[in-house]
Amino acid sequence: MDQLIRPIGVVHSDIKQSRDMPLQGVPAVIEIYGEFLEGLRGTEEDTHINVIGWFDRAERGPLVVTPRKIRKINPKLGKRGVFSLRSPVRPNPLSLSVTRLLRVETPLLYVEALDLIDASPIIDIKPYSAGWDAVFWARDKHSCLVAQDAVSEEAFAALTREAYNFHGERCAATAAAARIVYDAAIELESDLRDLTLELPRNADPHLVDSLIGTTRATPGNARLSICGDTREVIISSLGRSISYRLLDILDWDPTRILSSPPETLFERVG
Repeated sequence: MDQLIRPIGVVHSDIKQSRDMPLQGVPAVIEIYGEFLEGLRGTEEDTHINVIGWFDRAERGPLVVTPRKIRKINPKLGKRGVFSLRSPVRPNPLSLSVTRLLRVETPLLYVEALDLIDASPIIDIKPYSAGWDAVFWARDKHSCLVAQDAVSEEAFAALTREAYNFHGERCAATAAAARIVYDAAIELESDLRDLTLELPRNADPHLVDSLIGTTRATPGNARLSICGDTREVIISSLGRSISYRLLDILDWDPTRILSSPPETLFERVG
């Protein structure tokens, strides 16, 4: 039976074509139609929302596709079924995005990042709930892409976002953690979720948060420990270890950290 779906609003974005949309999305504005404005009551109290949109210009027929955006991270990734991807190509082209709600100026919702192009219909908005929506220990395909011929710029963007989502602040430490974890995953040929961290007791707390966010290492899963008052971050996997001594970069701009050669960021012993 066909179901009737009524859009509740529309996206305003600087991105007009799907091919131009960055993997991490872009800032956008959601305009809610007048007949649905009462449904926004209380939304301004939330910091994050789930946005359900409609890829109205996407193909609906193919069930197996080559994931274009994920291939930017790993060019060797082959075809996959659409239900294992977040591709817009699917039988019912719904999108699901968790995004930070910057402010509400009824009928407009300003959001930090959204991967829906301009004029895309909005189907629904639900509050983000950490108790329901956050599964910190979950694994997905992305976690093993870094060690498989990853394109560094796309991997850095994804890792920085993971660090930010856990830490709650975009800072030099989120960028530094992305560079360290990327380097370790490549050198150790390891899935991010298999890396074990030994952190110095006096480590920068922003860096600690960011390393946890990118690797999901915790004391409870036996992948995070404190190793004393040394300056090194020790990352291990499958019996191999690399020690990282971060140089004085935590007052740098994150963009500079993400674009600089490794030898300007840390000393490595492994």
